Amino acid sequence: MFVCNKLLLGLTGSISTLMMPYNIFFLRQKFAQEVNVIMTYTAQQLITPYAIELCSGAPVFTRHTQISDSINVPHIELPADSDLFLIMPATANVLAKAAHGICDDLLSTAIVSCKTAVVFVPSMNEAMWTSRIVQQNVNHLKSLGHYVIEPMQGYEIANMQPIYGVMPPIETVVFKLNEILHPPSASSASL
Repeated sequence: MFVCNKLLLGLTGSISTLMMPYNIFFLRQKFAQEVNVIMTYTAQQLITPYAIELCSGAPVFTRHTQISDSINVPHIELPADSDLFLIMPATANVLAKAAHGICDDLLSTAIVSCKTAVVFVPSMNEAMWTSRIVQQNVNHLKSLGHYVIEPMQGYEIANMQPIYGVMPPIETVVFKLNEILHPPSASSASL
């Protein structure tokens, strides 16, 4: 039994995108019956849409004008047909676009048109994550009703130094997604 019937996943240009094939496989096994993916241009520079398509089992969308057998207007139809929209990894760029309603690519336009829960899983350098503007954008996203799963301690790819800002393990993300889709009731929380 899957927690989520249809998951829409947005991949951005964070280096953590390299870990997404395993994460998508995990999501398909343990969380979502169907996973549709939107990739930004920078995400495609890190991993091919073909590789992601193999893992997701569905066409990967990269452009506003892209259609499939059942999708004619991806920025409207994909979010409308999803139970949850997960942006993982979420760069500072996509956080800023979403916080301010900037619609200059398929992913940012889909976020703005989404009526279901939108969850961001940031992954970036610690200096970027702790910057005032990024934190302001995160707080603004939360005030708009979106969810942000905070990054954690890990290692900087460039120099292998410990940093804060790393994407949490997929098991942690799925646990949080379960809580978002099925929050504990007030009566069971008091037991």
